[in-house]
Amino acid sequence: MKLTISELEEQLKGGSDFPNAKDTQISAVRIDSRLVGKGDVFFCIEGDNYDGHNFADQALKAGAAAVVASQFLPELEDKPVIMVRNTVQALGKLAAYWRTRAKAKMIAVTGSAGKTTVKEMLAHVLGGQYSVHKNFMNLNNQIGLPMSMLAATGDEDFWVMELGISLPGDMDELGVIAEPDMAIIHNIGPAHLEGLGSMENVACAKASLFNYIQPGGRALCCKDHEQLWNAASEITNPTPFSSEDSSAPYFSELLEAMPDGKGRFLLKAEDAKAETLLPTCGSHFAENAAAVTCAASLLGLGLEEIADRLKTVELPKQRFHCHTHGKWTLIDDTYNANPLSMNKAIDTANQISGERPLVLVLGDMLELGDDAAKAHCELGEKIAAIKPDVTFYFGSHYDDVASTTNGSTFVPVRQPSEFLNGMHELRLNNAVVLFKGSRSCRMENYFHALNNEVTGETGGRNA
Repeated sequence: MKLTISELEEQLKGGSDFPNAKDTQISAVRIDSRLVGKGDVFFCIEGDNYDGHNFADQALKAGAAAVVASQFLPELEDKPVIMVRNTVQALGKLAAYWRTRAKAKMIAVTGSAGKTTVKEMLAHVLGGQYSVHKNFMNLNNQIGLPMSMLAATGDEDFWVMELGISLPGDMDELGVIAEPDMAIIHNIGPAHLEGLGSMENVACAKASLFNYIQPGGRALCCKDHEQLWNAASEITNPTPFSSEDSSAPYFSELLEAMPDGKGRFLLKAEDAKAETLLPTCGSHFAENAAAVTCAASLLGLGLEEIADRLKTVELPKQRFHCHTHGKWTLIDDTYNANPLSMNKAIDTANQISGERPLVLVLGDMLELGDDAAKAHCELGEKIAAIKPDVTFYFGSHYDDVASTTNGSTFVPVRQPSEFLNGMHELRLNNAVVLFKGSRSCRMENYFHALNNEVTGETGGRNA
């Protein structure tokens, strides 16, 4: 980031009165006082469990050039403190200004499931030919997005940023910060219904990103989700991609699921076709690959180059990350869960298992509001249809899921040791084991328990 204190003041309060403000270069923007160094600007963010205003003095003593605050701090009356009404909004305003100063083209990615994966895949594909900046992991909200933008040098060719929403109005707040040159919406599903209320609202909220595209920019939308496509089409004329309709101009499908969890995929861009190998498989990754193929093609990359770059992509941890130990395949998909991603993960694990035992280790799907019980009953129906060898379940919705599993072996667990005991009692070996649940369920603890045991037995390594 190449901004001065003078520019910071001008954007946040309309004028500058600090001495030497025009000559004082900002080193970095921080919201954690422990990371502040000389020349940084510290924004006092108020969180659920902390208030940055309590650390303003610490930040100045660590060398901060200025503090941005929304509360009067009498002990710092003679210090470089910039007062604003809302520090989160001020952070976004500064990032939006920095976006106009940087030369990079902004590509914004959103969706109900898999947006981090799409962001990582696209950034990797573009990175073969261009300089790319992206948000770290899933720092994609009203704090994470501007912090990610402000961390860029501004000299990159592209910024690939994911945008995450959970409440009405979230996308409006993020859209004015990002103002993308290209926006990608790759799916919708019953996620964050507690805040958004209905699938129709989810579709409209996601599609509203297209209202903020720069003049001459491109809107890319998956045509496989009817409500999303309809909502998007009311705003603009989006470029379609698909993992279901092979007649779409940009298309991908899974050709083969490998025993180790890798997948062979077909890619199509207009009249060109190519195959690629991804370190994972499943219909949801075909959807991701279609989105990336569409975006990269429109940005000038050839299909063979896209296919070659996808072969070397490293997917984010805990997003259907397959670990192979001998004949065991352990699938760490523990980052989060909603009905859309849960169903696709179960289908994919079933494909991978082939003749091997299939074990599901699942946790609650949260933030579903009034639809929570219904969604978990439908999960039980999915389990009954798939017929895994056993399902271990952690969470308060056990009874909802169990009510529809139709005699399938369904075991409640409260901690990883109970799960391991169940695996031993059932004498399940060389299995495909899927671990998935919402973030607060910490299903990765179950994954690590079995992964450590299997690794000790086989001396295996990660795929």
